[in-house]
Amino acid sequence: MLFRLAVGMLLLSSAIASMAEDRLTFITEEYPPFNYATENGVAGFAVSLLTDMMAEAGYEFDPSAVRLLPWARAYETALHVPNTLLFSTTRTTARESLFQWVGPIAPDRVVLLAHRDAPVSLSSIEDITRQGLKVAAIREDIGAQRLLELGIDEEQILYAFSNQSAASMLSAQRVDLWAYGEEVAYWLMEQHGMDPEQVAPVWVLSESALYFAVQKDTDPAIVERLQAALDRVQAKRQAHDHAR
Repeated sequence: MLFRLAVGMLLLSSAIASMAEDRLTFITEEYPPFNYATENGVAGFAVSLLTDMMAEAGYEFDPSAVRLLPWARAYETALHVPNTLLFSTTRTTARESLFQWVGPIAPDRVVLLAHRDAPVSLSSIEDITRQGLKVAAIREDIGAQRLLELGIDEEQILYAFSNQSAASMLSAQRVDLWAYGEEVAYWLMEQHGMDPEQVAPVWVLSESALYFAVQKDTDPAIVERLQAALDRVQAKRQAHDHAR
């Protein structure tokens, strides 16, 4: 009897895993080194973590199924389409109730970057308004959202189509500031032939962590299963790093 029950539970668990994998849609953007496009598909630290997490949870997962979209479109999709998993997403108080969360993936510091040849000094966030500064940002990105939350007039925000175009705007001094993740900003500039020494952070907008954001109407059991799998993966990675 116990054997049949155990087999039954195992089959049920496998069925749930298969069903969940079939239902989930995976969406990301260009946010290197966490997630970005290569000639062989989407890669990066978060993609590697997602792959290990899905395997640990018992799901069959193909990284080529991950869709790479502009952030604003990806974010809106994850808000409204059930069974969508979006990454890498900064978890904030304002976003907390909008998604279910699996993570953390990694720490993330979002800053205002200024060009060294046109130094900007901020004693408070209100100086952006007082000085009439223009800020490059990505629509629905945490940088843009934080600026609006802090009361910056949207007319002072120049929305770039991509993070690369935002970097170019600051590099060419077409804007005074760029609101973005600090680590990613420097990585992008170096990868696209811009000198990262040209820019420097002048204000910290947020210090939080990156997560996998799951559309809020998705079955919570799936989210719980993914979180448990991620916890095990991260524990194994930490043990491996300590053993080296």
